[in-house]
Amino acid sequence: MSKTAAASVTAALVACLTLSACSVPVRDRVDTDALNASIDQAIGGLDTCVLLLDTQTGRRVYRYGRDTTCGQKLPPCETFEPAAAVIGLDAGLITPQTVFKWDGAPQPSKLWQKDSNLAQAFHDANGWWFGHLSQQIGAARYQAALADFDYGNKTPVGPITSFWQGPARGGGLYISTTGQAEFLHRLFSGGLKVKPDSVQAVQSVMTTETRGTATMTAVAGSCSDQPDHSRGVAWWVGRLKSPSRDLVFAAAIEAAAPPPGSDIGDNLKSIFADARLWPKARPAP
Repeated sequence: MSKTAAASVTAALVACLTLSACSVPVRDRVDTDALNASIDQAIGGLDTCVLLLDTQTGRRVYRYGRDTTCGQKLPPCETFEPAAAVIGLDAGLITPQTVFKWDGAPQPSKLWQKDSNLAQAFHDANGWWFGHLSQQIGAARYQAALADFDYGNKTPVGPITSFWQGPARGGGLYISTTGQAEFLHRLFSGGLKVKPDSVQAVQSVMTTETRGTATMTAVAGSCSDQPDHSRGVAWWVGRLKSPSRDLVFAAAIEAAAPPPGSDIGDNLKSIFADARLWPKARPAP
């Protein structure tokens, strides 16, 4: 090899290393330093994990947090609702129009004290509605579906109406932040053995915000991860899709008093906009 050719190869390797990883497509690259700094300031710390994966390939685009934090097994809380809904829809137990009747019993939230369909149940994070759906699904069907989905520890132990809500509610289902992101990748890339219509129905009822040609579809959740309520976990998970990117995200904070999952979402919406992952919100008129 000539000196000129060798110099060209060396320059290419240096340029490649400067870009962090030659194998990462340009469209997948993000400003890691800027994201780290923004998350540090808003919601960061040793108890925080934030992950971004390419929806179609599952390639990790970004991670904030230590291996141990992102791999910690946590109850999924309300972020289990998309999985439950997909199982119910795919089994033909419900349709998007199915209405469950409120039995008149007082509920922790007045928003729950009404008859609701799937979209309303998602909007209100309606605990009794998903509990009723889970009774119809049953433990055996859950056991098979969670194994097929490779969802967390695949263990629907505890009360059938709350096994995803942590040990304070008697639940034994756990999943890591990494596991959440990987499940969402499989869900939205067609990697689950379910009908596409079931996935589309769930995506259509999750909380969605549109900015220009970009959409963010997400669900928040929070619950205690200790029997004595001494610590808790808050989640914000979903999908960010624009003409130039298609990402799934999972964010979790496990702490003595984590912020609500919706607050994590509000912070990350601004952070993602600053990082040009989707448009900034238009100022109010």
